[in-house]
Amino acid sequence: MESQLIKIMKSALGLLLKLLIIGTSALILTFVFSPASFVDIYRGSDETSIWAKIKFLPFKKEISETDSYKFEDLKWSPDEKYLAFYDFTREEYNKKEWSLKIINPLTLAVKTIFIGDYKTGEYKWINNSIVRVYEGAGSGVRIYRDIDIGIDQPFIASDYMSPEYWTPEMTFIRPTHFN
Repeated sequence: MESQLIKIMKSALGLLLKLLIIGTSALILTFVFSPASFVDIYRGSDETSIWAKIKFLPFKKEISETDSYKFEDLKWSPDEKYLAFYDFTREEYNKKEWSLKIINPLTLAVKTIFIGDYKTGEYKWINNSIVRVYEGAGSGVRIYRDIDIGIDQPFIASDYMSPEYWTPEMTFIRPTHFN
């Protein structure tokens, strides 16, 4: 009788262990392929910090590199594997003011891919690895540069202001009576 009970317990324990391994593997795979479903990344109430919080766990970590103002435009890449945000770093007045940074939520590493001047505008993800950064170029016109997030060194706008480095974009609608 006792040996039968031990066999049943061993069998149940083996089944529980298999379920635990399968469940843990599923969670890890989901985290690797869709970090946004497990991590909340947000700007702190002080407007100078970026925080990462693991959903379902009491883990929270500050991942900011500076104590400068952070613009509240955190945007996930289309595949939700990376997050971008602007950091007001003001490395050099009017020339190196805004840094576009990418967060890898798997490692919590922060990487600067762009440093812009006072004319730096919005950004948007073009695909999973390209971010389009805009700069003001006068009334009704802006320019943009597509930047690969795998870039080794940040693209510094003030070092590349000639037209061949940027693409112009009209931002206004021309009235029909001017045609």
